[in-house]
Amino acid sequence: MFTIPKFIKLRDIKDLVNIVVTTQIPLIHHAEIRGRHVYFVPFLPVGDSSIIYYVERDNPIRGSYLIYNNFDGSITYSDKILNDAKLSFIPVIEVEEQNILPEKIFKSSKKK
Repeated sequence: MFTIPKFIKLRDIKDLVNIVVTTQIPLIHHAEIRGRHVYFVPFLPVGDSSIIYYVERDNPIRGSYLIYNNFDGSITYSDKILNDAKLSFIPVIEVEEQNILPEKIFKSSKKK
């Protein structure tokens, strides 16, 4: 049986990174939808339904990786992976097409 996913909009990218680190999901997806930059993580909890956590931004994140500092919780961005045990590197996967997030839940960007 197919169930409709639940969508949870988060306030900030840091919230999304905290979910990724806690659930040990190894990546974040990025798609541009209606002129907005949407970062999301599909999550399949125990049970029938799925949850998609997402954050909307006006501008894209600069870098191919979100870097989470395991000691102080800070987040930075980079295009390179460094050899540092205190850092977790979360790849940002660029999505060309998707049918997970319906466009109607996003407001159009005000940019022209």
